[in-house]
Amino acid sequence: MKTTFKLACNFIVTIIFVILMIYVSFFTDIPRKTGNIIRQKLEEREYKFEQYSSNFNINKLTTNTCTYYYSKLTDDQKKIYESIANGVKNFQSEFVIRDYNAGYKEEFASEVNIAIESFINDHPEVFYLKSQYSSYIVESFNGNIGYVKINYTDDVDVINEKIDAMDKKITEYTDGLENKTEFEKELLIHDKLANNVKYSKDEELPRQYHTAEGALLDGIGVCDSFSKALQLLYDRIGIDSIIVLGTLDGSPHAWNLVKIDNGWYHVDLTSSHSIYDETGIINHAYFNLTTQNMKKIATLDDEEIIPTTDSDKYNFYVYNELVIKENDNLDERLSDITDRNKGVNYIEFYLEGVVGNKISDILVSLKGIDKSFVNGSKMYYYNIQNAIIIPKN
Repeated sequence: MKTTFKLACNFIVTIIFVILMIYVSFFTDIPRKTGNIIRQKLEEREYKFEQYSSNFNINKLTTNTCTYYYSKLTDDQKKIYESIANGVKNFQSEFVIRDYNAGYKEEFASEVNIAIESFINDHPEVFYLKSQYSSYIVESFNGNIGYVKINYTDDVDVINEKIDAMDKKITEYTDGLENKTEFEKELLIHDKLANNVKYSKDEELPRQYHTAEGALLDGIGVCDSFSKALQLLYDRIGIDSIIVLGTLDGSPHAWNLVKIDNGWYHVDLTSSHSIYDETGIINHAYFNLTTQNMKKIATLDDEEIIPTTDSDKYNFYVYNELVIKENDNLDERLSDITDRNKGVNYIEFYLEGVVGNKISDILVSLKGIDKSFVNGSKMYYYNIQNAIIIPKN
């Protein structure tokens, strides 16, 4: 009798233990099953989740072109992007991907990588994300739930102070342009930024030299810093711009596509700055280029999803009539171009056709037009569109 009673007690204890383990497994062990759904709902209530659109503002610096790369994503990638945008807006370091059924770990990690890269390209105003991030998935009855972890460079108060400082700096750059044409605004901002930044040649670059913070607050950076700063400046004056990634001379490179009069043009401020340290001259061989001309010196990542442009209407040299055609009278055109370049210590133009056999003729002609030019004057040539810059002595 005692044995039977003991067995019965053990059986009941075992049943209770099993029930308790099931309960713990499904409801109190957060990383498993139904507990994940509870966790997800709690996280979602911590802040208001906003639907992503061109009106989505992460901070006061957000641009109008913040949906360009977003629009090129798949539906699942967009869900990840939207959760990232909301998470960053609310300074969350870890957040769930809403309405998303994560698959395999590797597949989810790849999708997160694509979404984050697109987010960064759309949002140059988010200069305070560290490059390290991670993702993971957990199981639930409704499928796998995906999570992303990101890191910020500073605490919220410090970041907001920098946002205010950048907002003030952007205003300094853009004040006084109200009565200018769209092209004039574009050119003035380009030249002003180029005159106020230095290209860093440090082997180990501080993080901010890759962000708009470097160019705007420190006055120093590299190509991605310049292009992100330029996008923020153009946006403030109502000019749409996106960042383009690719390679230049075999090295990773970034520049801008800028929309002028409903047409897109390539603008590479880093290359425009190429002889500045030596001469103090901002060259315009890389200002408002067609896709064909840009591809003479660079390769374009994701070329199939960025705008293609074949118009040279707003090319710097074409628009300002700084072109010498093959059948032009060289002396007359150089005299006219010299007049157009009054007030600066150099002459700048582009030459149609074969350049080599005209170089000496150009220098001889210039010497007769302006004594500031002499035989042996240094000449800078850019084969991107046969652009020539000659400083005065």
